[in-house]
Amino acid sequence: MVWTSAPAGHVPASEAPTLPIPIVPSPPVVDAATAEPAPVESHVATPATRSLGSRLVDWGLNILAVFGVLCIALTVLAFVGNYTIIMFKTGSMDPTIPQGSIAVVHEIPATEVKVGDVITVDRGIGLKPITHRAIAVKQLGGGEALIEMQGDANPNPDPEPYRVSQVRKVVWHAPGLAKQIVWLSNPYVLGAITLGAALLVLWAFWPKSTTGRRRDEHNEPSRS
Repeated sequence: MVWTSAPAGHVPASEAPTLPIPIVPSPPVVDAATAEPAPVESHVATPATRSLGSRLVDWGLNILAVFGVLCIALTVLAFVGNYTIIMFKTGSMDPTIPQGSIAVVHEIPATEVKVGDVITVDRGIGLKPITHRAIAVKQLGGGEALIEMQGDANPNPDPEPYRVSQVRKVVWHAPGLAKQIVWLSNPYVLGAITLGAALLVLWAFWPKSTTGRRRDEHNEPSRS
């Protein structure tokens, strides 16, 4: 048997140096029921408390918006449905419709008038319309009617019946609003209201100061 020497670089397994295996500690087990989320720093800017002036502007704009929608609705109703507003300057319809009241009237054919209706009829050139209660209606044909009228506060009927083809029937009335309507229709009052509304809208939409904007809008890192 021939013995050969081992290669110079060979080290027996029993004599090979050993290196310790590093032990990585496992993370501690945390009960999910008692675990609390780590606090997260928020960088969202908290809006500043709104001033009384800003709230008043918002209220004013809301009132103007509602008033504008109401005006548009009334305008459309007036043109589409033939509705108009009249004022009672006398007390001939007391106590049903007192002096100083306003009323909404709807234009209808004279053939639809019934006894008991409060209607407005035109009395011809140079005479103002009159609003009284119909106490007698006679159809004449051709869309015309002969209507006898009397004010609730008057002891006697009107001097003569009215021959008409169109009348305006009172569908709603409210006492004591005639003065307010006259006041609002004054050109100076309308001008002041329009100017005030324009200034309010201008103030609401005027560019505000950039102070207090969030830092992330300028791509700046937040500081802890």
